[in-house]
Order: sequence, then structure tokens, then C-alpha cells
Amino acid sequence: MITGKMVRVRLRRDFFEQRLWVFVGKVVEFSEHWLMIEGKGLTVLRRALLDVDIEPELRIVLIPRDNIAIIRVLPDDFDMENIRTVNKGHKLCLVVDNGPDATIAEFGEV
Repeated sequence: MITGKMVRVRLRRDFFEQRLWVFVGKVVEFSEHWLMIEGKGLTVLRRALLDVDIEPELRIVLIPRDNIAIIRVLPDDFDMENIRTVNKGHKLCLVVDNGPDATIAEFGEV
């Protein structure tokens, strides 16, 4: 279904103190119980303004489907080597060329 697509996966948070973690990359495999994705993790940092730490290298991760809050399909030509974020009002967004920006976090969530 989404195998081979570029996606932004936002993981569930079970408690407020847990860091907000998002993974951006290409779906390698998708099953009933997990998602295998090759990409980069983004960790939202708590500062005066929302900021994000982007992993420098691509890696493959297996994410249990129960841990996924949201999957957003991105354009196939999304540039993994040039990931950009921007603060838009009360939101931190992933800049998506050829499509609407993808929300990573809102101020109230971090």
C-alpha cells in the first residue's frame, strides 16, 4: 500500500515528558504489525522556540504499528539530504517542496 513511498511518521507519546520523535524516509516494508523505513529521525527540542535535531545519516528502523500516531505521505521527490524545518506561528513544520508543509509539533505539545 505505501511501500516505496516517502513518508513522515510521527510516533505516539504516552506521557508529556517523553520527547516528540518523528521519522522521515522511504517505506521499505509495511505489514499488519510494523513499518520498516529508511530515513532520518527528527527529535523536537524544548527551547524558547520550537527547534529540531535532525539525524545526519540515513538508517533503517522498524517501528511497531502500535507506536505510530500519524503517517503522512510526502512527494516522491522529497529531498532527504536537505531536510528543512520552519516555525509557522505556533507550529514547527517540515518544509515540503511540491506540496503543503507537514506539521511536526505544536507549542502546546512540547
